[in-house]
Amino acid sequence: MKVHEFTGMLEKGRFLIPSFQREFVWDQGGIIKLWESLYRFYPIGSILCWETDIRLNIHRKVGGVIFKDLPNDVRERVYILDGQQRATALLLPLVGREWKTTGEKAFDYTLYFDATDESFFFAHELNRRKRNVPQGFLICLGGMVRDDRSMMNAASREPGFGQAISKSIAQLARIFSDYNLSLIRIKGYDIPAVREIFERINQEGKALTSMDIMIARTFRDYEYPVEEDLFK
Repeated sequence: MKVHEFTGMLEKGRFLIPSFQREFVWDQGGIIKLWESLYRFYPIGSILCWETDIRLNIHRKVGGVIFKDLPNDVRERVYILDGQQRATALLLPLVGREWKTTGEKAFDYTLYFDATDESFFFAHELNRRKRNVPQGFLICLGGMVRDDRSMMNAASREPGFGQAISKSIAQLARIFSDYNLSLIRIKGYDIPAVREIFERINQEGKALTSMDIMIARTFRDYEYPVEEDLFK
C-alpha cells in the first residue's frame, strides 16, 4: 500500500487501535528517523492488522482519539496489532496537529523538509530555518501530499534553485507516490489469540513494560478504557 493511501485511511479512522495497546511513546527523534528511512527507501518493517467483525467496546483511532463505536454500516473493523507507533509517526506529521504524549508537554508534530540539505525538522524550527534558507525550499509534508506540483513550482521560483534542489524535492515526492508499505492482514482470530499475538510480537522494538504486558494479558472487552485507571 502506498504511503499516501495508508495515511489517508488512518486519518479517516479506517484503521483502529485495540484499547489494550499502550499510547504513542516515540520521541521526536524517532519520528524523524522514520521519515529519513522513507526518504532513502529503506524498509521500515511490516504493519500487522487484524480484520474482524468482533465489536470491541473501546478502541482508539491512530492519533489517540478514544471512542466507543463506529457507524452501524461499518461491519468489519481493522485493528493494528503491530505498527501503531510507526503508523502514528506517519500520520501526525502530515495532519499537523499538536499532541501530548504521557508525561510530556504538547508538541506541534507538523513536519518539514529542507531541500538544501535533505533534512527533516518540526514546526518549531521553521522560523529559524527561514533566516538562512528560502521559504520555497522548506517543504511542509502535509502540503506535499496534497499538491506536490505546487511545492516544486514554488521552489523553482526561488533564487538558487537548481538540479540538486529539484532532485531532493522529487525524491521527497516519491515517498508518497512510490514507497510501498508492507501490510500483513490476519483474519479468523478471537480476542485471546490476538492478545497473545500482540504480546509476542511487541517484545521487540521499544520494550513493553510489565504493566503493558499485564494490560494485554488481562484484557477484557470492558465498556471504558480501564487501562488508563491503572496508571493513575
